[in-house]
Amino acid sequence: MIDPYAKIARWYDAEFEGASADIRSFVARNAGPRVLVLGCGTGRVCRGFPADRNVVGLDLSAPMIEAARARGGEYHVGDMRAFDLGSFDEVIIPNGSFAFLRSRADRAACLAACARAAPVLTIDVPMPDFALLGQPHTPERPAWSGLVDGVAVERTREVFREPVAQRLRLVDRYRAGGEPIVSELVLHLFTRDEMEWMLEASGFYVDEAWGDHAGGPVREGCDRLVVRALRL
Repeated sequence: MIDPYAKIARWYDAEFEGASADIRSFVARNAGPRVLVLGCGTGRVCRGFPADRNVVGLDLSAPMIEAARARGGEYHVGDMRAFDLGSFDEVIIPNGSFAFLRSRADRAACLAACARAAPVLTIDVPMPDFALLGQPHTPERPAWSGLVDGVAVERTREVFREPVAQRLRLVDRYRAGGEPIVSELVLHLFTRDEMEWMLEASGFYVDEAWGDHAGGPVREGCDRLVVRALRL
């Protein structure tokens, strides 16, 4: 499997480090002191928890984990479909990481591992934009720019949609002088009903669901699907 973050970890960290709305939500609803964050990336969510919480991060990308470890904390390179790091009060899968699991078997394996690890599971994924699903392609557009280590960096994004497969393909191109570096992400899009059935089939029930990180309802036009599930 090609690591889409292999060459962009430092730029990703610079772009998203300041985001905090999701962290505030996770901390406010935290189920206990021992927390496992799957798909932790460079550790933004882990670092946002108070110092009295024991937060562990896991990610498949070694460069992302290397960047996380440089700031301190416990991080592991590993697969969210198959992990055994002990018992936790809660597992959190933030920032759409669960959507990177492309098959039903992959998602079932991840949820089974989560059920073994903790009695509470929080998943945060993008809500499908149904108005855009009928458009198969959005051309490359500017998405972000900033300074990283004194070097100007720009990111563009091109989007491909496959509505029948409920799939998005995001092609990001980073330019920092020289040839652009391409990072491609493929995400599965979940409806609320699909998420609930999937969790119920994996030994959880959905306790609450929100359409944004502020705790708003799942509604037409919301951009997130945040689900808190309890192990049966």
